[in-house]
Amino acid sequence: MRIALTTHEYPPFLFGGVGIFVKDLAHGLANLGVDVTVISGMPVPWKSHQTSILDNDEDKIRIVRLQYPNLFPRHITFQVFNNGKLKKILKSIEPDVIHGQSGSSFPTVVSSHKIAPVIVTFHGSPSKNKTFGIDSVGKGGTFEDFFNGVIGYPSWEYGYRLECNRANARVAVSESLRKQLSDEMNVDEHAFDCIRNGVDLRALDKSCTLAKDKTSNKPILLFGGRLFFSKGVLTLLDLAYLLEKKYHLDLNIVIFGSGPMYTRIIQRTREYGLHNIVIKQFASRSNFLAEMMSATCVLIPSPFEAAPMVLLESMCLGKIPIMFNLPYAREFTESGKYGILCDNIQEMAIKIKEIYRNGPPSDFEAEVCNFARRNYNMDKTSRAYYELYKRVSLN
Repeated sequence: MRIALTTHEYPPFLFGGVGIFVKDLAHGLANLGVDVTVISGMPVPWKSHQTSILDNDEDKIRIVRLQYPNLFPRHITFQVFNNGKLKKILKSIEPDVIHGQSGSSFPTVVSSHKIAPVIVTFHGSPSKNKTFGIDSVGKGGTFEDFFNGVIGYPSWEYGYRLECNRANARVAVSESLRKQLSDEMNVDEHAFDCIRNGVDLRALDKSCTLAKDKTSNKPILLFGGRLFFSKGVLTLLDLAYLLEKKYHLDLNIVIFGSGPMYTRIIQRTREYGLHNIVIKQFASRSNFLAEMMSATCVLIPSPFEAAPMVLLESMCLGKIPIMFNLPYAREFTESGKYGILCDNIQEMAIKIKEIYRNGPPSDFEAEVCNFARRNYNMDKTSRAYYELYKRVSLN
């Protein structure tokens, strides 16, 4: 079977978790004997240290990189500047299935259904982004949060709806996202398949082996993600205030990521007089994993997520996720059996204080690790997609 995977982002050019998902899926499919070609975007200009590690081929998969101006919105710019090239390359590959990603599959990819059946994997919700964009006004958000969620909503919604309507099959990366999109697009839930994202455990374990020498013993709480209002980053500072000023705990919240809220985080850290916030922005894979391996817990304060890779990876390393008691959090932790779910920021601080002073419950970390590795591994995800490809290609 021959598959063409399309995406506007792919390592080392990353703006979120989609590029990592595509990379892990491509290798998972290749391990099943699938002939995989990844057609990815390459924004220019870019940072020189990333282009120096650029590969056109990886083990068992081919990569075609198409340049496009590094201008927002990149998912549209990628297609507009490569419309003809994309279709020409797709024809030359002669795939059995074309597999695109939400937001970057309309108009070019979904209009290529005459070449081969098209599957689109949906990674987010335009309606939720609009809600958070509105909420950001007056609550410490930035213009970019408002622009992306509210001003950009008609474009996101239009593209998602046409991707949904024109694809031969649609995949939501979680049950909570499937329900959200079915309401949003006014379609039956069964119009979407649900295939949860998975972690490439072989690559993760190999990277962790290389990162072991960089770990530390100081208690930390880890956050990794884009610094947008919708990620709940200001909640991290309210939590840090309670932990330092009220409970006097000697631990740091380490923040990995960059985005429009970076300056806001710096300002509020100073206003609160905090000394327990460490911002590392972007880091190498080994440095990030070293911090994750050192972490006491991983914080995911987002009010909505589809299937965050930092959650899945951290659970596969036995790190306890701490989240608010929301549908996506209940889904990925089996209603808190394999994580800590909180109703508010005060409860979150109290539970962290208990872990800091008494340690996690006996064997809890091992149970989280075993559960995640059984359920959120890329081998399982790849097999599910392989079965979907076979089903779609026969119709």
